[in-house]
Amino acid sequence: MDRVWDVVVVGAGAAGLACSVAAAEAGASVLLLERGRSLGGTTMYSVGSMTAAGTSLQRRAGIEDDTEQLIEDMWDYPDAGLSGDAPDLRRLYAEESGPTLEWLVRHGVQFTLPNIEPPHRVARMHNVIPGSRSYITRLEEAARAAGVHVVLSTEVRELVLEDGEVRGAVVTGPAGTSTVLARRGVVLATGDFSGNSGMRQQHLPEAAAAALPINPEALGTGHQLAAQAGGELVAMDRLFGPQLRFGPPPRRGWLDRLPTWRWLCAIEGAVVRRVPASALRPVVKSLLVTHMSPTDSLFRSGAVLVDRDGVRFGLEEDPARELSARPGSTGYIIMDESVAKAFDREPNFISTAPGIAFAYFTDYRRGRPDLVTTSDTVEDLASRLGMGTDQLVSSVRSSGLRGPFVAMGPVHSMLTVTEGAVRVDQSLEVQRPDGQPVRGLFAIGAVGQGGMLLKGHGHHIGWAMTSGRVLGVRLAARPLDGRTTGSLSEEEAA
Repeated sequence: MDRVWDVVVVGAGAAGLACSVAAAEAGASVLLLERGRSLGGTTMYSVGSMTAAGTSLQRRAGIEDDTEQLIEDMWDYPDAGLSGDAPDLRRLYAEESGPTLEWLVRHGVQFTLPNIEPPHRVARMHNVIPGSRSYITRLEEAARAAGVHVVLSTEVRELVLEDGEVRGAVVTGPAGTSTVLARRGVVLATGDFSGNSGMRQQHLPEAAAAALPINPEALGTGHQLAAQAGGELVAMDRLFGPQLRFGPPPRRGWLDRLPTWRWLCAIEGAVVRRVPASALRPVVKSLLVTHMSPTDSLFRSGAVLVDRDGVRFGLEEDPARELSARPGSTGYIIMDESVAKAFDREPNFISTAPGIAFAYFTDYRRGRPDLVTTSDTVEDLASRLGMGTDQLVSSVRSSGLRGPFVAMGPVHSMLTVTEGAVRVDQSLEVQRPDGQPVRGLFAIGAVGQGGMLLKGHGHHIGWAMTSGRVLGVRLAARPLDGRTTGSLSEEEAA
């Protein structure tokens, strides 16, 4: 591994890959470091929606859209205008999201025609085909073709600073410990901190801190590195979740197992954009019952939530937060057949990906039988689930449910992402508490949200891809400003 690069990127999820590809295609030499053994980060856990405005797919669908409308609609989400939000970053996202989606399409990423999700006034949620793996596959191909040097199983121990400026990083991997320098900048693209229990306990409410992380490898490394270099952390108490989520199936669904070959994805994209949505519903549902969360409407209709011992522990007013306080943050949704039947037809659904399709009770019973347990009696249901009979009998008796009974689960209280990030300016350079930059250090994606609260489907991936692409292009054109690039001290070179 060479010692000196134009750009060193830390983290190979969507943001890090987008930045690396954009910088390398613009002529920069790029080193991409990933602590894990594979690429993808939290993006690999997502359904893959990307919200963007002014795209060719919108125009194909006859939709007129622009930057100002997207900004206005993003402010309409609850809490979007909390103190500390970053309007300059929100504008950057709105202006560059469309060009970023077109850039992804040119690299072979396939999308559905856009779908609408309120409070957005027009359809701008683009869903990737066949799933989020496609982002990583296509960007990895582009990175290799552009000459990005990708190094896995390698962790950044510390940043190299000289006169307050970040010049590189000390890294440890299979080849040992070494120091790499960056002529144009070091980029933090390490995701959120939802997998770091210490940081969760320090910054989040108790219920959120106890929830299970969707991505246990999201350790907040970039937050820590930026803070050590003098960067300011902002909005660290904000988060998305916790949510109730069903666990993964015993085997991946066939849709998840489809190869992400470029030609196959192109055919899939052409089919999905031309075939009526009703014809695709069975296919889409096989994905939904694997990835989606159960709706809280179940509880308003009479279902109850019990922990893994069969104890009903709350009133299901905030079921995900209530469950996070129970052992293992794990439980079951208990209902009777009348509730199950009510959620087998419109307008009641078990789960949804807005604008795509709904999944009803029958879809789960057929597509995820491992999540559905039925019995005529509470005692037998308790035996089937391995619960204490007395506890479950008491829980059901207090609910007013009448047999036959249905249990859905196990279901978990899970933390999707944390929203706290490093403060950055519109150039995506890390900022100190006094508003001065940490020169040479940049942050993108979840670690670089800068106080911006991203709610709704498609905004996190949209920001990751957009901030990554924009910064990659900028860094490739960034003047060296007379920085020395090869004069390491003996201590740094060791």
